[in-house]
Amino acid sequence: MRSNYKKLGPYIREVVEKNRTLSVSKLLGVSIEKKFIPSIANIVGTDMTGYKIVRKGQFAYGPVTSRNGDKISLALLSEDDCIVSSSYTAFEVISPAELDPEYLMIWFRRPEFDRYARYMSHGSVREVFGWGEICDVELPVPPIERQRKVVREYNVVVNQIGLNDKLIEVLEETAKAIYKQWFEDFEFPLSKKQAACLGNPGLEGKPYKSSGGEMWFCKELGMEVPKGWEIRPLKSLGRIKGGKRLPKGEELVSLPTGHPYIKVADLGGNKYVRLSPQMEYVDPLIQKTICRYVVDENDIIVSIVGTIGVTRIVDKTLHRANLTENCAKITLNESNMLEYLYYFFDSRTGRNEIEMRTVGGVQGKLPLYNIESMPVLMPFNETLAHFDRLMRSVSNAQKLKAASSSLLEQTKDTLMRALSLPYKDNRTAA
Repeated sequence: MRSNYKKLGPYIREVVEKNRTLSVSKLLGVSIEKKFIPSIANIVGTDMTGYKIVRKGQFAYGPVTSRNGDKISLALLSEDDCIVSSSYTAFEVISPAELDPEYLMIWFRRPEFDRYARYMSHGSVREVFGWGEICDVELPVPPIERQRKVVREYNVVVNQIGLNDKLIEVLEETAKAIYKQWFEDFEFPLSKKQAACLGNPGLEGKPYKSSGGEMWFCKELGMEVPKGWEIRPLKSLGRIKGGKRLPKGEELVSLPTGHPYIKVADLGGNKYVRLSPQMEYVDPLIQKTICRYVVDENDIIVSIVGTIGVTRIVDKTLHRANLTENCAKITLNESNMLEYLYYFFDSRTGRNEIEMRTVGGVQGKLPLYNIESMPVLMPFNETLAHFDRLMRSVSNAQKLKAASSSLLEQTKDTLMRALSLPYKDNRTAA
């Protein structure tokens, strides 16, 4: 055993508390992101007395690892008591004064632990990381004061990432609300020129439709739109091109090669898709064969197979990255169309157009020619320019917060890696 490392077994015990009296009703599962999540199981008519209770401060994990790729589903419950499927194993730290549960959870979040758990899993039909294996896990157990210090530092970083993510989300919801107000409700602020055209300069800055702005019925969209706006096919606004799969028999690599490969799973939940530690790369020799299928900064990416219609903007960190065949990229002719077109795809009109143009059954697909023919409502130039300026300020704020979170993620990873470094235990020092 490595110096300062101890087996986990003496510090934990399995907990088997069945929901016999049905005193707990909140059913959760455990994700490979190391979180408790709402269960999607159909429990209608199910006898819930056989489910296991997990109390606040206890752990639960799924022993079967063969279905999870390289991850193990394991989490610490930090909220109210819940119940989980009997297939999960629940356990707790015997003495939190010796081993802090949050410190232990940080250890479990390390990628090295996932790799270890996957390697130590065994079985023929399905591979299992059993209770004996988890008790054999070795980890450093420094003095409790040091453990708590690590937890505090880790939580400061995690909480700041959460604040950044929340601000990005608020900014995004605000941007979507502005788009809806301007381009779905047609209550964009009148410019000086537009107000003059309505014969009342005093209307400058007032909402268009409710101020008496003229409308006309657009057959392509089946609704009234401002007079002077036109419909143009998406292909007239830029170049649309699909991605490319790897040659048969070739695989992506985890070692950074300078050629990241954007998959649908990498698109994430934010407006901009950025380079992340989870991304995989193309071998330089293989990249030469698919080098024409790359994206540029500020291209718009749309998923076109499986999960269809996920739309993101390429961040500068992925400039010249390779793109999966399950996505298409849109390179716009005019940069001032970027913000408008992004929110168009996310709007009710855009989603409806994508749905109508999706073909196939179980595995749907959005063909490139169907994207090219998609009708896009073109606003007044001054309205478009005003919206673009406003949204770019929002995007810049989002980018700053995303970049900050990226650095904090690196800090978090450093803290987790530092757990395995030697420490000096002053209690036993001579």
